[in-house]
Amino acid sequence: MAIKFIEHIGEGLLGFWEIKETAEQLLETLNPETEELERYQSLRNDLRRKEWLAARLLLQKMTGGNSKISYDPAGKPHLVNTPGHISISHSSNCVVIYLHPEEQPGIDIELITRNVAKAARRFLSAEELKDCMAGDQLSNKDLMLRWCAKEAVFKMVPFSDVDFASQIACIAQPLTTNEGVFSATFTSPVGSLHIQLNFRCIGDILMVWGQIKI
Repeated sequence: MAIKFIEHIGEGLLGFWEIKETAEQLLETLNPETEELERYQSLRNDLRRKEWLAARLLLQKMTGGNSKISYDPAGKPHLVNTPGHISISHSSNCVVIYLHPEEQPGIDIELITRNVAKAARRFLSAEELKDCMAGDQLSNKDLMLRWCAKEAVFKMVPFSDVDFASQIACIAQPLTTNEGVFSATFTSPVGSLHIQLNFRCIGDILMVWGQIKI
């Protein structure tokens, strides 16, 4: 199995699986029940199938039990047969899971070399764009840090209609280290929420995670 790590982060538990197996190998290992097998068979894309299987195998390894994943109408994952809360992300043949017993976690991973400059004005405020300037050009690494941060925050908050540019603000220094801490603020009609976020670079993968009180 290609588990890169499972580690405790405070009260939370973080797991990382680098997919090196075929979908057939993962399916044989998971051996899903009928309902889950039907869901798997409805997936047509081979990569999506591998991500789906690896996430469930990783969850079982993290919890040591028969944990399962369900989804609410908004598409947010929830734990079945296990107490607590879950967030999942996948990119570039990697799957990560962040579990927390009491708070709502949010995690996102992306290939740090992914070019998001053309989309920057759709998910960043004017002030955040200034913070991402390196000389007279946008720093793609700093754009990706904010991209992952906003995706992670979106997974934490109980809202499905969120404007990333105006409702989620990131305060971060230029990305020059492989791990660290920064902050974000989520603004909703009922007030503002300040969130501490963590980041880590694992090879070419950038991972950002955090959690909020429910």
